[in-house]
Amino acid sequence: MSRIVVNFMHGRGLIFNAEDYLKLRFEYRIVGNLIGVPVSHPRNVNQQGMPVALSAYEVKLLLGKQIITLVDKTGALQRVPSEEQSQQYGAMVEQQKQEMHMPVVEKRLEAFRKHMPRIIEGKRRKLLKSGVKEEDIHLDPEQLLDQEKERIMQERFDQMVQIPLKYPLPLEFSECSIALSAQEDVKYRVFESLWQQGGFITTGDAFGCDFLLYPGDPMCFHASHTVHVLAGGVSRKLDAKYLIRICRLSVVVNKLCVIAYVDESSDEVHFETLEWEGNVTNKGDTF
Repeated sequence: MSRIVVNFMHGRGLIFNAEDYLKLRFEYRIVGNLIGVPVSHPRNVNQQGMPVALSAYEVKLLLGKQIITLVDKTGALQRVPSEEQSQQYGAMVEQQKQEMHMPVVEKRLEAFRKHMPRIIEGKRRKLLKSGVKEEDIHLDPEQLLDQEKERIMQERFDQMVQIPLKYPLPLEFSECSIALSAQEDVKYRVFESLWQQGGFITTGDAFGCDFLLYPGDPMCFHASHTVHVLAGGVSRKLDAKYLIRICRLSVVVNKLCVIAYVDESSDEVHFETLEWEGNVTNKGDTF
C-alpha cells in the first residue's frame, strides 16, 4: 500500500491533495482542520477549504500505523532554482497560457458565428456607402471567420496566469519524524486510546478541553464528550473547584465530561466519566 505524503511545514503536517484527505477521513477517522479558502466560495468566511492541517497527535498516530510519509520540503523550497528548472517552469507557464487561451478563442468565435448574418449585413452596408457596387460585393462567411480567428489569436492574454497548488517541478526532499514533549506524549497516548476505540477525535480548544469525542463523523454528529487530560496522572492537583469547573462546562455545552490519565503503576490509560446530577439539599453538588 502506497503511503500518503504529508508535508511538514511551520511545525505541522499539511495535506494539499483532496483525495488523500478524504481517504484519511473516511477510512482512518482522521479529521484534521481545513485552513484554506474554498475555490467555489472564496469570500465565504464560514467555509474552509484545502489544505488540511493535521495535529501533532494525528501525525504521530498515522506515522506509527505506517499510513503516511512525513516529508520536509522547507530546505528544498528555499534553494534558488537552477537555470534548467527556470526554463522548465517558463515553458510550463507558456503551455498553460496556450491551453487557457484556446477556450477563450473558441468562445469568441462562437459568438461571431451566432451574429454572422448581422455582421455580413453591416459590412455590406458599409461597402455600399463607400461607393462599391452591389454586384461587386462578395462576403464569404468562412473567410470572415478565419480573419476574426487570426485577429483574436494575435491578442495578448498575459493576465491569465494559473497559480499552482503545489510545487510544480520535481523536488528532492527528506523524510522526517515528529517529536513530542513529555506532556504532549501523555495527550498522544490518550488520543491513540480513544482512536483505537473507534471514535472521531478533534482538538477541544473551543470548548475548554483537550479533545472532543464524536460518535461519528463531525460533519454529521455533534461531539458527545469533552476529554480533559491529566498530564501528571491522577495524583495531579484535582480539587473540587477543578471538578466543578469542567463538569459545569460540559453541562453548558450538553456533553459528558471525561478525565483521562496514565496510571503510574500500570502505565495504562484510564478514563473517568463525570456526570452532573444537579444540586442536592444540604449535600452540595454530587457527581
